Amino acid sequence: MKSPVSRWSVLALSLFLISLTSCWNKDFNEPGKISIEKKPTEMVMGGGFQRTWSAVQSSMGKFPILKKDADLATGRAYIVTDWIRGKSDVLFHGFDVTRVPYVIRYKFYVYVSGSAGRSLVKIKSVEQYLDDIVTAGVDVQGSVQTWIKTESSTLKENTLLQQVQKLVSDPKFDPSKFGN
Repeated sequence: MKSPVSRWSVLALSLFLISLTSCWNKDFNEPGKISIEKKPTEMVMGGGFQRTWSAVQSSMGKFPILKKDADLATGRAYIVTDWIRGKSDVLFHGFDVTRVPYVIRYKFYVYVSGSAGRSLVKIKSVEQYLDDIVTAGVDVQGSVQTWIKTESSTLKENTLLQQVQKLVSDPKFDPSKFGN
């Protein structure tokens, strides 16, 4: 049989721990962030709309597409991807000996507009990083982990633009393989 003193000790310790968590400072605790020079996220391509749209579709082939639409008459098209998981370019845990990148998820919004001679490609990435509620200083909403919106580094968008530009300017690229 346990003594009443040990029960009171456990109860007091529990109340103390609860009081610590209820007084927790909920100011946003930003993860370690390195600075990166922003890259362009839009580019004018020398190819016409159809060639550029085909190059965009080819470059986006490795991503899970959520929505895609093109209006050849007006020379406007867009692609929206589903969430893609990866590692952050700029957000890290720990800065002592090792830097471990945060787990992120992102969506691409790709817009193409143009005419016979030139096309504009714009790529926007919406990013969120995964963090625990205590570190992030947010309220519990059913999970210990939560997704927190963050700013894109623009590196992924620019890399994708470079791939599209390379295809548009490649004379061996066959846009007819990528229908509407």
